[in-house]
Amino acid sequence: MRVSRRVLVIALTLFFVSCVVRAPVSLITLFLPQQVQLKNVDGSIWNGSASAIGVDSMIIQERVTWRFRPQALLSSRIEWVVSGSLGERTSNLTIGLSPNGPELDHVSVFLPLEPFTALHPGLKAWRICALMHASADSVRPHSAATATVEIDGLFSPLVPQAGQLGSYLLTLNVADGGIGRWDIRSLSRVLSATGQGKLDTNRLQFNGQLILTPQSPLPGLSPALSMLPRSDAGYLISF
Repeated sequence: MRVSRRVLVIALTLFFVSCVVRAPVSLITLFLPQQVQLKNVDGSIWNGSASAIGVDSMIIQERVTWRFRPQALLSSRIEWVVSGSLGERTSNLTIGLSPNGPELDHVSVFLPLEPFTALHPGLKAWRICALMHASADSVRPHSAATATVEIDGLFSPLVPQAGQLGSYLLTLNVADGGIGRWDIRSLSRVLSATGQGKLDTNRLQFNGQLILTPQSPLPGLSPALSMLPRSDAGYLISF
């Protein structure tokens, strides 16, 4: 018995849709950078959970869940509501995919600072610990956006006697087209930090200069600080 082309197309389409709907969450790991790991994943790419997300074996988020929002399809958008936690603090954001690219909404995410400072050779040796809170209303490709990152309770085991070294506020302002600026200022400090620079969200480029100025003697950090260029304003870190 001959099978018509129309029946064959319908059958293949239904098979493809079934595979997509039932796609295991393990498929996500195929697209993640090698440094990023999902622990104890369960469910599908549409609705699922992971006990933790790690970067270079460092936990950055625990008890992660994601939930597909089918009503977003009415706006030509695929959307997930994602939540997680870091200690007792809860993170939330909405991740969307539209014809314009990936989009973020209602961002309120708590993260450890260590994985980010470890990326810079001048800061890695400091073994800096802190809690970051990133927040933004909406982030769209090539669109204006504002985001803030609060850095609280900066600490280094190199100077345990100093206790908390400070708290800081990083502000990112992006104009239409994806080009913008960032600046950071101290809210409270034993180690003052000021700086500014440029960012390009299209190319994921971030550059500028950070100036660190101890407000009191920090002998434990002296070897690390001595490796940095110095100006009248303080020690310089360039990105």
